[in-house]
Amino acid sequence: MVDRCHYEDRGRLLDLISVEAVKGFGSNDEFKKKLDVRLMYDGKYKWILVTLMYDKTFNQITVTERDVSHRYEYYEIIKRKNAELRKLLQTTEQYKDALMSESIVMYQVNFSKDTIENGIYQRKNNKMYSALDTVGISTSSSYDEYCRRWQKRVSKDTIEDYLKLATSKKIIELFNNGNTIVSIDYRTMDTQDTEMWIDKSIYLSKDKLTDDILGIISLRNVTERYRQEYLKQASLDLLTGLYNHVTGELLIKSRIDNSAHMYSAFVIFDIDSFKLVNDTYGHYFGDCVIQYVAKRLAECTREDQDIAIRYGGDEFVVYIEYKDSDNIEDIVKRIFNYVTDEYDGYKISVSMGISLSVNCGLHYYNMYQCADKALYEAKKSGRGCYRFYSE
Repeated sequence: MVDRCHYEDRGRLLDLISVEAVKGFGSNDEFKKKLDVRLMYDGKYKWILVTLMYDKTFNQITVTERDVSHRYEYYEIIKRKNAELRKLLQTTEQYKDALMSESIVMYQVNFSKDTIENGIYQRKNNKMYSALDTVGISTSSSYDEYCRRWQKRVSKDTIEDYLKLATSKKIIELFNNGNTIVSIDYRTMDTQDTEMWIDKSIYLSKDKLTDDILGIISLRNVTERYRQEYLKQASLDLLTGLYNHVTGELLIKSRIDNSAHMYSAFVIFDIDSFKLVNDTYGHYFGDCVIQYVAKRLAECTREDQDIAIRYGGDEFVVYIEYKDSDNIEDIVKRIFNYVTDEYDGYKISVSMGISLSVNCGLHYYNMYQCADKALYEAKKSGRGCYRFYSE
């Protein structure tokens, strides 16, 4: 038996069947000893219950072996499941720690049971407000019911997005389709009736013990992001995506007032004979030409340094700051050649006028007027060219 015993269990087995241990039978009213050890059977180890029974009548000891591997298989399963559960809980806590730094609201839901597993609180101005109280729920309830009540506080223009993640059934379907993170943005009134944009993100996982679908829900205030987006949209030309006239003028004036550069160029150009384009091909085609020229202009200017503007109609402006060592004519020629192109078989020709701060002074209206005069000279010269302003 000892030869078949796993090396880790041999010491305990020897203690059980030692002479000293056997002599102890009967002397202290002990008639049975038993021990679980791993013994080799058919080429593999199995957990065996070894039992020593003392028969006082015949003064003899009987040894029995019983396979109890099933018991240890169960223990191994429990051990493995507990390890998985600890890992899941650790991951959950890591998610919570990471999310709490950004979230104004965070809570956990068992979507398989449609149950909110903790209270829902909004953190605002260093205070905590109950979101459940806001919709008339005094204790944790079903996720579906909470979402149904809260949707009355969601703006009509974003309600369709809100409803995408408003039921446990929909979220379970998303998880079963391979999604572990799902998110939406919507506009709502918060617990204190302040309107805000919310990013709702749900981090999904499956409990390996119960197979329940669990989720940590994080609500983040993204109002500032949308405010900046609205401001950006208001500052852009809707057709081309370039700065519009008003914003472009303000940006140039601000750049002039705060610039450390002594050298700048004011470039004005328009599309030659553009009225003929509209009359011949139609206004839709004309809009497409303007969009194409704007796209080419954006591609050949420096987004973080140059200011590209659609001034109106087919007229465009570029404000360029450059160094004394730069060759401004090379810069202008590159822009001119890049926007002079072809769209859907129509050859695009432009006329361009340029004024320099060294000649006109670093003042918005002076540079604009000088560039406009140079544009007039370019058109007088037959169009399809550029001219620098000179007195």
